[in-house]
Amino acid sequence: MKLLRMTATFGRLEQEMLSLTDGLNVLQMPNEAGKSTWAEFLLAMLYGVDTSEREKTGVLPVKTKYQPWNGKAMEGAIELEQDGRRITLTRTSAARAPMSVFSAVYTDTGEAVAGLTAENCGETLLGVSREVFERSAFV
Repeated sequence: MKLLRMTATFGRLEQEMLSLTDGLNVLQMPNEAGKSTWAEFLLAMLYGVDTSEREKTGVLPVKTKYQPWNGKAMEGAIELEQDGRRITLTRTSAARAPMSVFSAVYTDTGEAVAGLTAENCGETLLGVSREVFERSAFV
């Protein structure tokens, strides 16, 4: 899988777009500019947001920590390339279920990608579970 572009309303990101190029992409920005937010957004897009997660001492759940600063609902899109085809993933929020409405379509035709669902998206595209991705995807 090759990421091409991400658009997010997530935490401090307000319909911001991040375009990626071939090879290694390094986000070099000042503190509080959104590096960790983009990383968490990618995780949410691929694996969803755990709505059952509760606040622990000093740790906010994703659904709370990344609630958009502008008061709107969490949403986003990722354009990627998989097996030579461009796919657009979108997630929007339903009542009390952030990023729960999922769509995966071929970018050029708008045709649904068969077998790609909100529940299996990350594992299908990357071949790893959420737990493996969280522990190894970013340095």
